[in-house]
Amino acid sequence: MSTPTTIPGTVRPESDCPPGSVLVALHYRRTFVRPRSAVWAALTDPRQLSRWYGTFTGDPATGKVQLTMVDDHDRTVTEVHVLRCTPPSSFSVDIDGWLLEVTLHAVGPVTTLDFTHRHVPRSEAAEIGPGWQYYLDRLEAVLSGAQTPTWGDYPDLADGYR
Repeated sequence: MSTPTTIPGTVRPESDCPPGSVLVALHYRRTFVRPRSAVWAALTDPRQLSRWYGTFTGDPATGKVQLTMVDDHDRTVTEVHVLRCTPPSSFSVDIDGWLLEVTLHAVGPVTTLDFTHRHVPRSEAAEIGPGWQYYLDRLEAVLSGAQTPTWGDYPDLADGYR
């Protein structure tokens, strides 16, 4: 196995926690030469989401859906609570206590995705960080028509999140 060449996330202190908190935010930024509507659809349309992350059942308009992961290394089923959704520019969700925020910015044909996993215990950043890097690489592959990566190489990226 080889370590993938990929864009790592950053570990940042949480902005809304008291000084000395052990909670951090994992932040990722990806840029796509795709319209914002195409990136939004890849993140929110069940058919497109299933190509890189998971499938969901239920109606997001109710504020709750059931998410089933589709990757070989993760087939977890979880409840997702939609906390905020402003199509086609941002949303935040709570997945089993994981607070995830997505924002899309577009300039011409280029869309920038900012993905943040908030309130991560510092001790878990090295375990969680490579996972989000992996899934964002899968999103990038789907949007560009490339082959999706496999999980096996990503655990080696843990040191970048310590």
